[in-house]
Amino acid sequence: MTEVKEVDIVICGAGLVGLALGAALTQSDLHVLILDAQSQPQTPADTRVVRQDFDLVSGFAPRVSALNKSSIAFLKRIGVWGSVSRSSAFVAMSVKDAVGTGAIEFDADFIGASELGHIVENRRVIDALLLQLADADQTEVVWDSKLDDMQALESGYELTLDDGGQISCALVIGADGGHSKIRELANLKTVAWSYHQQGVVCNIETQHGHGQVARQWFTERGPLAFLPLEPTNLCSIVWSVENPEDLMAMSAEEFCRELASASEQELGGILGVDKRFTFPLNQQHSLRYIKPHLALIGDAAHTIHPLAGQGANLGFADAEALASELLQYRFSERGIGDFEALRRYEKSRQPSNLLMTTAMEAFKRLYSTTNPGINWLRNTGMKLTNDNTYLKTLIARLASGGG
Repeated sequence: MTEVKEVDIVICGAGLVGLALGAALTQSDLHVLILDAQSQPQTPADTRVVRQDFDLVSGFAPRVSALNKSSIAFLKRIGVWGSVSRSSAFVAMSVKDAVGTGAIEFDADFIGASELGHIVENRRVIDALLLQLADADQTEVVWDSKLDDMQALESGYELTLDDGGQISCALVIGADGGHSKIRELANLKTVAWSYHQQGVVCNIETQHGHGQVARQWFTERGPLAFLPLEPTNLCSIVWSVENPEDLMAMSAEEFCRELASASEQELGGILGVDKRFTFPLNQQHSLRYIKPHLALIGDAAHTIHPLAGQGANLGFADAEALASELLQYRFSERGIGDFEALRRYEKSRQPSNLLMTTAMEAFKRLYSTTNPGINWLRNTGMKLTNDNTYLKTLIARLASGGG
């Protein structure tokens, strides 16, 4: 018979959110096993920026996150932020309607802060999280471990891997992304729809420095974001478009010219572009995050449009809230899979996540219309907001992760 490995908690998914939860739980005496179907990602050595004509080798990964101050504070509390090897602070935000004249601009001074957040490569945060977990006696990360099935037990779950290995636990946590196997096996229903868009991501070099400002234009093609990197002439971009084929087929020079036009040449010409990638854009929300002895966090529970860059921040907030509940288990006679404790986690996070989901859907619809009347109202609303110090301060607080 196959020996069954016994642990307290299994976290399925060794991405940003799953690893962050694991790192937060090293402060407990819980035996935690983190599983991931993929091989351990390798971080290449830092390279200098090289550009030949319009072809750029930036040395930065294409996938980045805009972490707000709340997420950074969480990473500091679990001892991880100091090990993130490279990040770029942004001190201001600029949002413009490229098909009109509306704009909203604000900076960290509105909330009495030195910055609004940091742009970080996902792989750098993962490296820092793995470094923190390497010294944890009670936490283990296992790669190349694909979940095949799971069965509910009276006091938890028994998981079966595709290699025949079996694991029993008091609590299983799905941190395995938008196509969560845990959510599927637990039969937790979702409301989901496709935007019929894809995000085009890459890194670019601009003629003028970005000045540590995160910029976004609502273009006729779709939302275009420039996220500041270091050095000051590098940006990571996300362009959400319905038909990315022509953008992907363009030469580097053609794509640079297209970007310069779409960004109204606010940073001058686009001098070079790194390799381009695409990913599909979907919105999804699980109707429940929990069952007895089971919980979902991050994209397994909710995915949103990237136009506000809040996906990673919502996931880290989930991890922090769930960790807070689990760290109290020793004071409860009910144990770590207690449904009431998991329900407190769900009640603390679901309203905020639903609000952000609804807001992103409203923005997507508002800025994808070509109706002249709505366009006029949209531009007028942006101008009125930009002239109202109270509203801009409120937006700055929300952007930085504050209330």
